[in-house]
Amino acid sequence: MSHLDEKTIIIRNLRYSRALLLKMRLELAHIPCFLSNTQQADTGVDLSFPEHYSLEAMQLLQPFMQASGIEKEAMVKHLRRVRRILVPVDFSEHSIQAAHYALDLARVLKARIRLLNVWFNNLSDGFVYNEMFAFQVNIDEILKEQEAEATRKIKDIAQQLKNRIRAEKIRGVTVEYDLVRGHTVDGILDIADSYQPGLIVMGTQGTSREGPGFMGSNTAKLIEHSPVPVLSVPAAFNAMNFFKPHSIAFITRFDTTDIHALHQLIAFVKPFDVKIYCVHLQAIEGEILEKVWMQQIKDHFKEVQSGQEIECIMIDTDDQVSSIEAFVQEKQIDMLAITHRKRNLLTQFFRPSLTKKLLFQTEIPILIYRNDTL
Repeated sequence: MSHLDEKTIIIRNLRYSRALLLKMRLELAHIPCFLSNTQQADTGVDLSFPEHYSLEAMQLLQPFMQASGIEKEAMVKHLRRVRRILVPVDFSEHSIQAAHYALDLARVLKARIRLLNVWFNNLSDGFVYNEMFAFQVNIDEILKEQEAEATRKIKDIAQQLKNRIRAEKIRGVTVEYDLVRGHTVDGILDIADSYQPGLIVMGTQGTSREGPGFMGSNTAKLIEHSPVPVLSVPAAFNAMNFFKPHSIAFITRFDTTDIHALHQLIAFVKPFDVKIYCVHLQAIEGEILEKVWMQQIKDHFKEVQSGQEIECIMIDTDDQVSSIEAFVQEKQIDMLAITHRKRNLLTQFFRPSLTKKLLFQTEIPILIYRNDTL
C-alpha cells in the first residue's frame, strides 16, 4: 500500500477561520494535516489528517471545536505565538544577510523575529597550555568581555532590522534578541524548544565543489536535529535585494512524508502567491514506476483542491545536483524545498545526501523539512 492509499479522517464543512485554527493546533503537535476546498470557503472547508493520528488529533481538537468567546480568543493568542522566526547569527556577513532575509519573510508572514547568538563554544578556544609556559588568565574577565562584545554586536544587528522596519513602514513585525552561552547547535535547539518558532532561518557559508563538502557545519548539524523546518540562506545569495519568491521547486523522492511536506510548504507559501514545481530526479530504468508515483501526486492534489498551482516534472539524470541547478536557471526558481532523511553513518560517509550537497552548493535559499517531524 502506498502512502497515498493511507486512510484519511476528514472534518467537513468548517468555517475557514475555524479550520485554520484547528490546523495550527494539529501542526503544533506535529500531526500532518491539510485543508481542502479552500477556494470554495463559503460552502465549508475540509480538514484532513491520517487515520492513525485520529485519537490524538481528536483529543487536541475537541476543546478548540467547542471553544467560544474569551476561551477561543485565548486559544487564538496561544496559537499565534507559533508565527515566529528564529535566526541564529554568528556575526559573519552571511548570517547577517540571513537576518535581513528573515525580516523580508516576516514582512509578508507578519511574524516575530528572535535573533540568537551562542556566544561561547569551548573554554579552551584560543589558549595553549604546556609544561614550559602557562598563561595566567582571569577566565571570568574574559567571559565578561566576550559576552559584552556579543551583546554589542547582536544589538547592532537588531537595530539594523528595526531601522528597516521604521524606514519601510513594515507592520506586524517585531525584533528581539537573545544570547546563550554554550555549544552552538545545543544552544539553538534549547531556544527553539522554549521559543517554539515555526521556522529557523540560518546563513550557510558554503564550500567549493572539491572534496566531500563542509559536512561539519553547524547548519548541517542543526538540520539533523531541528524540530521545525530550517531555511538555509547561502552566502552567495544577495538578501539585500530581496523580492518575494515567485517559484519554488520541491524535490520529491516519493518518500512517505513528501505529501505531508508539500502540504506544509503550501501553507507556508500561501501568502506569497507562488508556483510550486514538484520535481523528481530519476534514473531511466525506474521511469515507469516513478511515473505512476508522480501521477498519484497529481491526482491527490487535484482531489483535495488545495488551490495551489503545482506542476509535476520528472527529469532523467545521473547527476542530481547539476540537473537541479539547470532546472533552477531554466525556470528561474527562487527557493528549493526538500525533505531531509536520516541515514546511517557509513552511508553518509561514502554517499553524502542530496540535501547536504544542495545545502553547500546552491546559490538560492533552501527550505529543509526533516522527515521524522512531519
